[in-house]
Amino acid sequence: MTSEHSFKELKAGISSALVNTTRTAGHIAKEDLAFQRSINPEVDRLLQEQNRRLLALVRDLNKSATAGTETVPPLLKDAESVDDGWRGIVDIVDNLLEKADACLDEYTGVVKKLTPNRQNEQAIADAKKPLAKHEYRNQNILKPQRLFRKVLNNDDATPFKPLLTSKPNATVPLEESLVLAPQPDGSMQYKQPYETEILHAVYPATAYAQSEPIPFSPFESTDATWVDTPEAVHDMLQDLREAKEIAVDVEHHDTHSYVGLVSLLQISTRERDWIVDTLVPWREDLQVLNEVFTDPRIIKVLHGSNCDIVWLQRDLGLYIVGLFDTYHASRLLGYPKHSLAYLLQRHVRFEADKRYQMADWRMRPLPKQMYDYARSDTHFLLYIFDNIRNELLAKSMKDNADGNLIDEVRESSKREALQRYERFFYDAQNGTGIGGWNNLLTRTADRFDRQQFAVLRAVHQWRDKVAREEDESTHQILTNRALLLIAKDMPTELPRLLSCCQPGHFSTKKRARELLEVVKTAKAEGVNGPELHELVVPRGHVRVNNLNLSRLTASTPSTNQVPAMPRNSASLEFSAGNTLATMHVSQFWGATVRRTTPEMKPVQRIETNGPHLALPLPPLTAQVFETKTLDVPSTPNTRTTEPGAQVEHQYTKKRKSHEEDVFVVKQMGGSKKRKTAESQAGPEPVAVEDVVPRKSGTADQELSNDESPLLDADIMDRGLSRSQQRRRNKKKLQEAHQSAVGEVGGVEKAETEAFDYANAPSVLHARKEHGGSTGAKRGIDPYSKSLDAPKGMRKVQREVPGRSMTYKS
Repeated sequence: MTSEHSFKELKAGISSALVNTTRTAGHIAKEDLAFQRSINPEVDRLLQEQNRRLLALVRDLNKSATAGTETVPPLLKDAESVDDGWRGIVDIVDNLLEKADACLDEYTGVVKKLTPNRQNEQAIADAKKPLAKHEYRNQNILKPQRLFRKVLNNDDATPFKPLLTSKPNATVPLEESLVLAPQPDGSMQYKQPYETEILHAVYPATAYAQSEPIPFSPFESTDATWVDTPEAVHDMLQDLREAKEIAVDVEHHDTHSYVGLVSLLQISTRERDWIVDTLVPWREDLQVLNEVFTDPRIIKVLHGSNCDIVWLQRDLGLYIVGLFDTYHASRLLGYPKHSLAYLLQRHVRFEADKRYQMADWRMRPLPKQMYDYARSDTHFLLYIFDNIRNELLAKSMKDNADGNLIDEVRESSKREALQRYERFFYDAQNGTGIGGWNNLLTRTADRFDRQQFAVLRAVHQWRDKVAREEDESTHQILTNRALLLIAKDMPTELPRLLSCCQPGHFSTKKRARELLEVVKTAKAEGVNGPELHELVVPRGHVRVNNLNLSRLTASTPSTNQVPAMPRNSASLEFSAGNTLATMHVSQFWGATVRRTTPEMKPVQRIETNGPHLALPLPPLTAQVFETKTLDVPSTPNTRTTEPGAQVEHQYTKKRKSHEEDVFVVKQMGGSKKRKTAESQAGPEPVAVEDVVPRKSGTADQELSNDESPLLDADIMDRGLSRSQQRRRNKKKLQEAHQSAVGEVGGVEKAETEAFDYANAPSVLHARKEHGGSTGAKRGIDPYSKSLDAPKGMRKVQREVPGRSMTYKS
């Protein structure tokens, strides 16, 4: 395409071919193909052949259009799969059209090339823009773990044995360190080989002396040394032996690996930086670095070493003695943030480019941006260590109550260094663990029936099995969203299953029929399977078979502290079925639940869908609510509380006796209407504090026959609560008081003549009586002629669009 004339000819040819193809397809669609196939088998054969040819052509076009991109073409097996993968085809066409528009704009001159100066400015601006979502992530490269000297076995169910072949700087020999030991949860695991050395390690004297921070070398004018050969490792080791402090960091990749891979190891001294390639086949030989990493005289500075410690043990057999974690130091100093990016900004004024934090660190060679990012993690870390050390010492001297903060950082760092790697065992029955289905269900609000729950557990187990075989992460094989969607939908057809798996991994599509059989089998077996609430443990609860008591640390009890949680398993009480563990002593409430085993009675469980109490309540009797008071001499009026009686609080102690609290009213009385003067002169209201039935043998017998108690025990509703009874009694007392006051003037008012409403003159239509002579003038009525005025014009209605009136003939 060297001239405008040739481009126009090509465009005309393509347009003509597309128009003819579209017309032919339209004519074929108008015909009754089903009828033609039924009467002529040859037509059916020709149509099937053309369908296969067109599908193959579409697959080739999709593959060619997505070559060199991260777009995955849809899987097209038949005509129905075209509808399921139509969205993917539309995305491919949109990308092609965008590229065509860009090329046309550049060809026609709409987009002009930038000058060299503008190109540099544009490059700087592009570097500051956020990366694309998948740039430098999930690269399609050969798995380096396949070239390792030691083949990884993801199905190994034995306890993880440390990779150590020698133990430099040892206090306990290697043979005594590599032994199995029982763990608090009952399992057998290998001990931490450097446990004794870590516990007895102390910082050198330079860590407790304030000194001027040593400036770092300029980042732009220096470079890091790439280490990927055994000779380069030994040269680096010679320089590390002479250092007093070294900075260490790790870059990890866990997308295309079941357990993860340590991809880079960054090490820095005051003078130099190294980036070690840890994906080489001889990666186990990097254990020679333990000569420096386990030397307590050399301070190893890391930031956020929680995961780095475990990864180094698992992949390289490296252990750290003399760790200084700047994360714990920043927390002791009360920094508002504790990330490495914040420490770089606070002490160095350096902005770390965190866009590459989740990049695919298996890429070789590393891009320049990723290389600089990895180097910046350790290049400034020793200078940050100097500043933090001085701040810790200054704060320790200023406030002696805090003690020596350097020692507190050392103890916190020791806890990180004492970690040991343990293999993850998949629990298909209970779904416990970090990668179990129990953890997934506690984080979602979806509800599942028996069949859906069975499908979820079966697909989750299938995903874990495939991930181990393919050495991929479980989320790469099937995302959690796709897993929940399959469990909800329970597809029994392959196209529907593939639509639930979008976007799916190649292994998932390759084993789609196997997954479909798993779904069908689980759906059939789930009819009589367990319910969700029978197996799922809420977050915060601990299962007995996975109870890790090593995390329950005991502290020295004091009078002002809540008793610490016990370490031994004998202090735990297990409920029926050995499902959950209950502690008798709460860290927050203390000893709130007391053991009453001899007096406890079997509790009848009511099957409801409502909330249940996690802790049993004691019997609610009067003794529970009694208030302890000083010993007072007993009096004849002292009453004893019977067991099970209603509670009587302190504010009722001065209540009068029930015999004096009877209030009666007359059943026969006059009208309740009274004059204002009579109401003001009526008797004073009677104060009543309690109402009880009248008892025999008291002064109440002197009442007349027309008197009766206001309330009696046989009319009280015993089913009401105490608050409802009080409100009801108060209302009836008020009514009785008003009735009693109205009876005072009732007799006198009854004697007066009643008002005759029937013969009384009308008030509304009363005639006006004029006094005086007949010739008196009437008063002027200004409104007499107001009704004779003409009426106003009606409001004109606006015309609105549409039909306003319908005429009938």
